Amino acid sequence: MEASGVPVLVGFQRRFDPAVSELHRRVRAGEVGDIYLVRALGNDAQPPDFGYLPQSGGIFRDLLIHDLDAVPWLVGEPVVEVYASGSVLVDQAFADADDVDNAVVLLKFAGGAHAVLAGGRHDPLGYDHRIEVLGSRDSLAVGLDPRTPLTSLEPEGPKVAADAYPGFADRFHRAYLAEVAVFTQVVAGTVANPSPARESLISLRLAEACEQSRRTGAPVHIQTEVAA
Repeated sequence: MEASGVPVLVGFQRRFDPAVSELHRRVRAGEVGDIYLVRALGNDAQPPDFGYLPQSGGIFRDLLIHDLDAVPWLVGEPVVEVYASGSVLVDQAFADADDVDNAVVLLKFAGGAHAVLAGGRHDPLGYDHRIEVLGSRDSLAVGLDPRTPLTSLEPEGPKVAADAYPGFADRFHRAYLAEVAVFTQVVAGTVANPSPARESLISLRLAEACEQSRRTGAPVHIQTEVAA
């Protein structure tokens, strides 16, 4: 692809979401300070069609790969260690497909910061995706709005709205519109490619490491060239 000189823009929509893009800008501008911890959560409202599971690549390559792309991109440092664990809690069909339906991932970055990623295939309240970055100067979050499928038990806390996000298409509607606009600009040569294929190899390698860790129960050390 690089030898052809034709740019390839990979559709990891998190990079194009306005709030995530603003989070990236603030991190790069130093407004967060030193990053202490990143937390990312991604839950489907309903499980995918069970017939899709054997071809899905598994939860790390299908669901969590989006955050395995976005979080290292936000942090801007290479991941040096991966630990992952998963369980079948939603439906036996996932076990039959040699997969899990709930998983957690711990990433350690070269500078010492950690990220905790969690993903699940069923949330009865709706589709939920959030990212939090906690640092020495500020703590920022994306994905918290009136449609977030989360009920606070605090007296003044938010309650789940009737129009909680039903799926990723609604949650990332603005991101998809921005992605198409940026794609046309990349084709026209007026902006740099913000999601090149070479960087997407990072998330795929991390997903492979997650699967290895889940199966072995041991952390996987990552070569430092796997960097954002």
